[in-house]
Amino acid sequence: MNLFRRWGNALDCQQFLITAFWNGGSSFDTWLNIGSTKIAQILLTIPFSYAQAGLPSAIAFQVLHLLMGWWGVYIINILYLTYQKKQNPPLQHNQKRNTQLHEVLGGLLGKWWSVATLVSMVPYLFTVCVIQLTACSNIVFEMNDQLPKRTWTVIFGALFSLSIIMPSAQNYRAWSFLGVIATVYTSCYLGVAALFHGKVSDVQMSLAPRGYIGYFSALSNFLAVGTEMIPVELMDAMWKPEDFKTPWFYGIIYVCMTLSHPSALKLFPKSKFRDIAIVMLLLHQFVVFGILSWPLYMFCEKFFKVQDSPSFTRRSLLRVPVFLAIWLAALAFPFLQVSAPTGIFGAWSIYIIPCIAYIVIFWEKALSGVPQPAFPKLSWETTFSINLSIIIWMAAMSGLALWVSIAAYIRQGEQVGIFTKCYMCK
Repeated sequence: MNLFRRWGNALDCQQFLITAFWNGGSSFDTWLNIGSTKIAQILLTIPFSYAQAGLPSAIAFQVLHLLMGWWGVYIINILYLTYQKKQNPPLQHNQKRNTQLHEVLGGLLGKWWSVATLVSMVPYLFTVCVIQLTACSNIVFEMNDQLPKRTWTVIFGALFSLSIIMPSAQNYRAWSFLGVIATVYTSCYLGVAALFHGKVSDVQMSLAPRGYIGYFSALSNFLAVGTEMIPVELMDAMWKPEDFKTPWFYGIIYVCMTLSHPSALKLFPKSKFRDIAIVMLLLHQFVVFGILSWPLYMFCEKFFKVQDSPSFTRRSLLRVPVFLAIWLAALAFPFLQVSAPTGIFGAWSIYIIPCIAYIVIFWEKALSGVPQPAFPKLSWETTFSINLSIIIWMAAMSGLALWVSIAAYIRQGEQVGIFTKCYMCK
């Protein structure tokens, strides 16, 4: 009896650990994932973007893009819930789900909407994953410059390959918790260090933008502040996806608080506190890469129709080529910046296509007097005007981001080439 009781206690303990650190679908887990996917890639680049755009423009466009991001994700949440209700039978929260944005729009409007979403979403997530990997080599180089950045990219690529074995977004509770702690520490260090060291004496402060290319590049970077790259995957991982607007709202507040004291690590002298901040930021980059690479793995699994295979080994092996492609691209193009994929692809996949889809789906219902799901107290004309304004603005931002990125990448490609050993090491 004692032996069976011990086995029972061990199983209870194992179940508790799995529930506490592995299986997460609550609003709090979603908030952790939102915080983990929105900070690392912009924490160190926001100061430079402020300098490029000038302080007045930077503040105005950051607030504008935060509001647009909030509206865009809310529209996607409505589309997702509408898609869920159309399922026959509707999915329950405890069922295995791996729904993605292209499936939502394809299920509501047809095949070509799914294709259009994939065309914008796949290169968006792929490029951002590449940037997460190259960012690690740039960050750790500030702590240890004995190895070139290309070698650090190889090392971190080997570590990031662990993302292949993560089943879904529901299994990132412990990692996302650590990622949020890491960004809180790093942000606090940056703020305290900036106050302690003060302004460099020979630096000229300016409120005016610094050239057209830098100005529009900065605007694209501000777009990343309000953009959630994998909204449907995060909603789908929730037990109650209709409550997504709550963790999203608090996630936006967390982003604003974390970015309220931004600065670049390289501007501060070496110290143990700075080294801890670097290690924390590297940990956060690992979490971000895992969460953002998972949708790419799912794209590949669904393309080869193995997403429902009972063999996780089979699905993991299919993920390997995707990861290797990310790794190779990170080694080849270390000069990629997050503003480019967000402005070019994110504007379409997260804003333009969903807003157009919302108009198409609810147009006839609104004209016939049926209350719309987005802010029922708002008139259809008001909702339509907001969506149309976002569509026009994001289309302009996408065009500007494309122009700026092509100009910048041609110049950098000619200067350093691909597979450079140590990009911007001097």
